Amino acid sequence: MKKVIAGVFTPSNQSLVRGLRFCATTVALQGVILGLLLAAQSPFPDGSSDLFGEGGFFVLTLPALFLTSPFYPILWYLGLMDSPGWLAWPKPLGIAIAYMMWVVVLLGLAQVVQRERLKK
Repeated sequence: MKKVIAGVFTPSNQSLVRGLRFCATTVALQGVILGLLLAAQSPFPDGSSDLFGEGGFFVLTLPALFLTSPFYPILWYLGLMDSPGWLAWPKPLGIAIAYMMWVVVLLGLAQVVQRERLKK
């Protein structure tokens, strides 16, 4: 059942749980695809293997840039950043840790919403 607050429909708890789980699955799947792309390009460091072109590269790396940016201080502290300065990019382990944290947070939020629904 949808509620109306100030003229805006709010989703039910069940659809919110589904949405959070879908987002967690999407983040995990995008991380796996990014990891496979990086693994496929590592034997060709000179860039001679352009598997997906620049468009595919930006489709995968821009979300990774946004998803890892909140974890930059932690990744700097752990030494999981490649280069200093504003062009810094996390190492593959840093990207994996950031993606894992997003999946854990999203699934944790889904669990909290689901428990609140069961309490009512």
